[in-house]
Amino acid sequence: MSIPYLEIEARGSHREIGRQIGEAARELIVAGIAYYEEHHEDMGGPSFAAAQRECLAYLPFARQALPGVVAELEGMAEGAGVALARLLVPNLGEELTCNSDPAAEPPTRLPRFAHNEHCTSVAVRAGGRCLLGHNEDWWAGDVDKNILLRLTTDDGTGILAMTSACLLPPTGINSHGIATGGNTLYARDQRLGVPNNFIRRHLLESRSLADARERALLPTRARGSNHIFVDAAGELLDIETSAASAAFIAGDDRLVHTNHFVDPAMTGCDLSTSAGTRRRRVRALDLLDQGLARGDEPGELLRTILRDHDGVAEAMSICGHPDLSVPLGERDMTTASMIWDVRAGSVEVCAGPPCENERRLFTLR
Repeated sequence: MSIPYLEIEARGSHREIGRQIGEAARELIVAGIAYYEEHHEDMGGPSFAAAQRECLAYLPFARQALPGVVAELEGMAEGAGVALARLLVPNLGEELTCNSDPAAEPPTRLPRFAHNEHCTSVAVRAGGRCLLGHNEDWWAGDVDKNILLRLTTDDGTGILAMTSACLLPPTGINSHGIATGGNTLYARDQRLGVPNNFIRRHLLESRSLADARERALLPTRARGSNHIFVDAAGELLDIETSAASAAFIAGDDRLVHTNHFVDPAMTGCDLSTSAGTRRRRVRALDLLDQGLARGDEPGELLRTILRDHDGVAEAMSICGHPDLSVPLGERDMTTASMIWDVRAGSVEVCAGPPCENERRLFTLR
């Protein structure tokens, strides 16, 4: 089995890149927005119409802090022939469907999926290689709408990234030797500010880990996230953030992160009630340590971890499959799987669960 995905090359200014993506992926973008519109309340968010209104309150913060990223999304909307407000809704997915502010309106809208599963990230340095693996777990309706992006910004930065067609790319590798993955977190201090997916897109242009740290700690961020990085020099770094706080976790030869806070300085603000996120992290660390002790080839070790099914019966496995017994709008799964090799400037990627979909190799030019 191999779920197909669209390959798109785009270059130029942020707006030009967005417009090229929008034109090339128009049908997928329109279909993606329609999926969110039909199922947004099942996802734990407000009605789609209300979500559009909520999104507009975040836009001034994003325009002020990250005008290039906003221009890219505006270009996508123009190219696809859709209203910007409609495209904003999926791009504020965490703010709208993982809302973790107890003071939010209505006050009963707490993080519905704080007990469920999302992404798993695994970084390793071994055998002269430095790799970052990531399973992107999100809504099941996105799995057939993936696009593989090869971007070149107007300053010459090259980016390889896979994302759902209606989303700004949240993870990837760049020509400065930086790869980054992200994990949804649930903190107590969400607020109006720059949406997380905008910050993740901003991180894809980081020129160094020091630059990445500064970008991840944008003072006007709306909510928290986990950001994991590897660079071509072999450094591993993890940054846990809430809207107002942050902690740094330096890796030695490995790092693993899922969807709960790990650093003691941050656990007090954690609203995650998921047993699965803790189980996945322990399982990935165990497999990673066993493989490193055996001297496993690091690429194959990450492939083994990302397709692991321990806990699948309880919907807690690293390789995530949709629960067909629940309505479509409530299903999540591994929608894409990536392994970035920063020294080779490459990514192995597949759409859908990696246990049953073929990986393909792409390299930065």
